[in-house]
Amino acid sequence: MNKILLVSLQKYGGGAIDALEFSNGLIENKFFHYILISEGNELREKFIENEFRKVLIIKTFSSNYFSFFLNTFLFFKWIKLIKILFKIKPKIVHITHFHIWSIFIFLFRPFLRYKIFYAVHDNPFEPKEEPALFVNFFEKIFCKKADIVLVYSNFMKESLKKYLDNKKIYVLPLGIHSDLCPNLIKEYNLDKDLLNVLFFGRLEEYKGLDILIKAFEILKKEGFKINLTIAGRGNIGDELKNQIKELEIDFKNYWIPNEELCELIKKADILVAPYKKGTQSGIISTALAYGIPVIATNVGSFSEYIKDGKNGFLIKPDPIELAERIKIFYKNRNLILEFSKESLKIGENFKWGKIAQKAIEIYNNE
Repeated sequence: MNKILLVSLQKYGGGAIDALEFSNGLIENKFFHYILISEGNELREKFIENEFRKVLIIKTFSSNYFSFFLNTFLFFKWIKLIKILFKIKPKIVHITHFHIWSIFIFLFRPFLRYKIFYAVHDNPFEPKEEPALFVNFFEKIFCKKADIVLVYSNFMKESLKKYLDNKKIYVLPLGIHSDLCPNLIKEYNLDKDLLNVLFFGRLEEYKGLDILIKAFEILKKEGFKINLTIAGRGNIGDELKNQIKELEIDFKNYWIPNEELCELIKKADILVAPYKKGTQSGIISTALAYGIPVIATNVGSFSEYIKDGKNGFLIKPDPIELAERIKIFYKNRNLILEFSKESLKIGENFKWGKIAQKAIEIYNNE
C-alpha cells in the first residue's frame, strides 16, 4: 500500500474544511494516511488521530509578505516540513490546496522520489480575480511540475487541459460540507410570512453582490417580505455598503466562525450564489449537504451540482432573473420542501466517503 501524506497548510475557510472532510472520508474507507496541517488551522481540534490518521502540525506564517519572508528566509521554519518528509518517506504527497511552501516539496522530490498530487481549486492560468502575482507565478509552475493534477469538476479539467500538455488530470468532485455543522437538522417553517435568503463566503467582485443587492431592491419595492443576509469578510466598496445600509440588509462583514455560520444555515430558507464567473462554490456544497434550495448563476461547474428546476435554479447573472426566482419560492413554500429533498438526494453522490474511495483507487493505480 502506498504511503500517503496529505499536506493542507491553509488555515481558514474552504481549504481547512475540505482537507478535514477528505481526510475523514479516507478514514471512513479505513485507509491509513498522514496529514500535515498548519498550527493556525481553525479546525485543528477536529483533526483527531486514530488508527487510520496520523496528524502532524507545523507553524507557518501570517497572511502578509513580511511574515512570509521572515519565517521563510530568516527563521527557516519550513525546514520542519522537510524533516517530516524525510522521516515519513511518503510515496505520494497530496497537496490539497496550494501554499507557497509547497515549492519546497517540489525542490526535495528528487531526493525522496515521491509523486506529487496537486489539487487545483481555481485555474491559475485564468484567475477569477486580480491574483497575487508572486503566488500565482509559483502556482502555475507547480501545476505544470506536479505528477498528477486533481480537480473538482469536469469544467476545471477542460479549462486546464490546454495549459498542461497531456498531463494526467483526474476529477475528484468537491464534497458536501456535511461535517461543517454535524448536529444541524434543517427544518422549514412554511407558514411564516418572511423568506430568509442567505449569501455567505469571502466577498469578491466576481461573486455578483451588486446583482444580489439590486434583486433585493426590486423585491423590497414590490412589497415582498424578504430577509437577506450577506455574511463574509471582504471590501466591497462604499457604494455597495451604502446600498446595503439603505435597504436594511443584514450585513455581517467579518470572518464568520463556524458556529455562527451554522446558525445562519439553520435559519436560511434558500441560498444564493449570483457569481459572474467561478469554478465551484462552498455555497453549493452546503446546499447539497443540508438540503437547501439554491439559486445560482450558470457558471463554472455549478451545473454539475445543481439540476435546474430540481434542487435549485440556474440563471444568468441578472438581478431581474434572480428576483423572479426568489419570488417563486416566496409564493410557493412547498417548493422549498420539494427542492430540499432533491438536494439531499443529489448530495448523496458527493459525500466525502465516495470521493475518498475514488482517490484511493487513483493512489493505488499511480
